[in-house]
Amino acid sequence: MTTVTGQDQYLGAEFVSAASAEVKKSDAVNHPYLSAMRSGDFPNVQMAFQDFAFQYGLYSAHFVHYISAVVDNLDNAEHRKILLANLAEEQGQTHDIDLPPDILASVVGEPHPALYRRFQAALGLDNRSRKATPECPGRLWSRQFLALCQTNACVGVGAIGIGTELIVARIYEQILEGLKSHSDLTMSQRVFFDLHSVCDDEHAAQMNLITEDLAQDPIACEQIQFGIQSATKLRSSFWDTMLQRARSFPASKSHAGERKPAVGHQESL
Repeated sequence: MTTVTGQDQYLGAEFVSAASAEVKKSDAVNHPYLSAMRSGDFPNVQMAFQDFAFQYGLYSAHFVHYISAVVDNLDNAEHRKILLANLAEEQGQTHDIDLPPDILASVVGEPHPALYRRFQAALGLDNRSRKATPECPGRLWSRQFLALCQTNACVGVGAIGIGTELIVARIYEQILEGLKSHSDLTMSQRVFFDLHSVCDDEHAAQMNLITEDLAQDPIACEQIQFGIQSATKLRSSFWDTMLQRARSFPASKSHAGERKPAVGHQESL
């Protein structure tokens, strides 16, 4: 990124605009793994989806902790209020989004980790398959990302804002396309992704306002940029690992879209 280096240094809204444009072009959003998820281009689509559901869940299950870590470092009451509202949505307290009434009724009051477990269960993952070792890619990512969010206000806002909330909707759109085309999941079963592909755009807009307020001097911009770059590199590295794993699964012997037995907690996961 070049948004805070050189003579033409950007601050405030210009910094946010330039940093956002670069992140949208990054591997975190435009990765071969996401393309393969969208097209179902894996030797064994079902095993790849199950592996994704398991590993990504190790990261996403702790999202409230990431937000809380950033909140703890914020001094501005309005900034804290914005993130606390985001936290309330993650805990299922509010859902002001456009979903079919029956689907909306099924998510109101449901913490987002519970919605993700609904997705996992629909793919055949049971409680045993949710047990993880410290070496699991999703757990490694989670620990590293939490440490990033805990660093300081600027680094944390960069990581959780432009480095995450800004791009999640674009990532989930690709995952949703793959789930719709290459699985038999219902909207209720995959609603975690439908929900976040809508609500995270609003979260991103609010986070951009916080970022703009903080990005008023070169040091702050450098710290925000560090948070953004670190977050996107962690996500890209996770995609790299997941693509390698998905390509290593044995080819499916059944037709696309057929429900297969749960992989469970095997060495391959």
